Amino acid sequence: MSQKVRIAGVKHVGASVFLGVDHCGNPCWTRNPERVMVWLCDGWRARFNQRREQRPHNIPVKDEAGEIVDWVKEPLGGPDVADLLSDKEARLQCSWMAGIPAPILSSTDRIEGTEWSAGLKRKKTAGGRVPGFKSRHRNLGFVCWRNASKTGNAIFHKTGRKSGVVVITGMNPTRWRKPGEKLHWRVVIHVRVSQPIRPYTSVHVDWTHRTLVFVNMPLPLPRTGNGKVGIDRGCVHTLALSDGTFMDMPKPSKAELKRLRYLQRRMARQDRTNEAKGGRAAKFASKRRQRTLTEFNTLQGRIVRRRNDWIEKTTTTLAKANILVAMEDLDVKAMTKRPKPRPDPAKPGQYLHNGARTKAGLNRSILSNNWSRLMKRLNDKMDANGGSLVIVPAAYTSQTCHECGHIAKENRESQAIFKCVKCGYEANADVNAAKNILSRALTKTGGGTA
Repeated sequence: MSQKVRIAGVKHVGASVFLGVDHCGNPCWTRNPERVMVWLCDGWRARFNQRREQRPHNIPVKDEAGEIVDWVKEPLGGPDVADLLSDKEARLQCSWMAGIPAPILSSTDRIEGTEWSAGLKRKKTAGGRVPGFKSRHRNLGFVCWRNASKTGNAIFHKTGRKSGVVVITGMNPTRWRKPGEKLHWRVVIHVRVSQPIRPYTSVHVDWTHRTLVFVNMPLPLPRTGNGKVGIDRGCVHTLALSDGTFMDMPKPSKAELKRLRYLQRRMARQDRTNEAKGGRAAKFASKRRQRTLTEFNTLQGRIVRRRNDWIEKTTTTLAKANILVAMEDLDVKAMTKRPKPRPDPAKPGQYLHNGARTKAGLNRSILSNNWSRLMKRLNDKMDANGGSLVIVPAAYTSQTCHECGHIAKENRESQAIFKCVKCGYEANADVNAAKNILSRALTKTGGGTA
């Protein structure tokens, strides 16, 4: 796991940092560490966007009636986008990027490729848009590879029991040396640490929220048991285990949900029409709307962090205690689709009731339990400690009797009650499904006879 720490402050050491040439052709230097950090973030984001604008995406071709007749591939930067420049050529063409350290510029290649692949996979599985560009208004940040060479870069030094520094080194171009000064400079980032820093490969600086992340390989989880468990995912209980245990994800309180709805309504009132953009809602229309949006994001982020913390702790517990975990194969994207409209044959232009409101509530419940993230994190941790996560078909797991194997829809009396109509076996419906999932996994892997 990566380690996230808080930035306590920054300090500049060495020569003045060359920031580029102004509109009059005069070179600009600075010794302000805050300005240097923003300059590093701007350079990393610009290089990232230069790589991102080369990515192709599909553009619809419409006829005169407005119907889509074909799709063509076009770069995100437009049909006239220039070819991608190397880091050296980008430094020569943009003088303000000439002094940015190479470990920062070179990190954009891998980071952009990883984010693009993850975005396409997320779009395919969960829907959404094609990944876009980095915006200066959302987050300022950069990634720097750790380089333990003679000069060093992104090197961590411990300075106290709960403090340390991360040093970012750079050098001004020779032609832009400030008279009377050297070329080399350093930015010392002071951080607060609460545990020893493990070996890392890079640092990710989030300058907007003043945090720094040491990116390192996850440590293998020491297994404390060799159990085998089946897991049924649900809405009433997030996880139901085959041993009869229930694990429930923490939900937002009524007060938090009430406050979120209030902030959404207030933002809707604060939206103003932007005539210059064709009547679309102006996202940065007023400072009051920005304050409302900040409060909404703060509250929503607290709920998300609480949920993610529960997922990490729960999956760690399961991975430590079991050598085999079985889960059913659920297509969450298909399960959360909205129902199709039902045209009324007797009244053209009108529609019959299709249960859209009820289905929307079910979709929110499924998505709030974050089934996909649960399975992904559990799979990562089972791989790390040598265990295995077995995925089995989900068909009829909730209608099959674990004792006699009889399959009938009538076995499921309600959401929680399971009573076999053939042998009379009674159990919690989710626990019975979890036992069936485990049995299928043992049959699939041969664990029942090994």
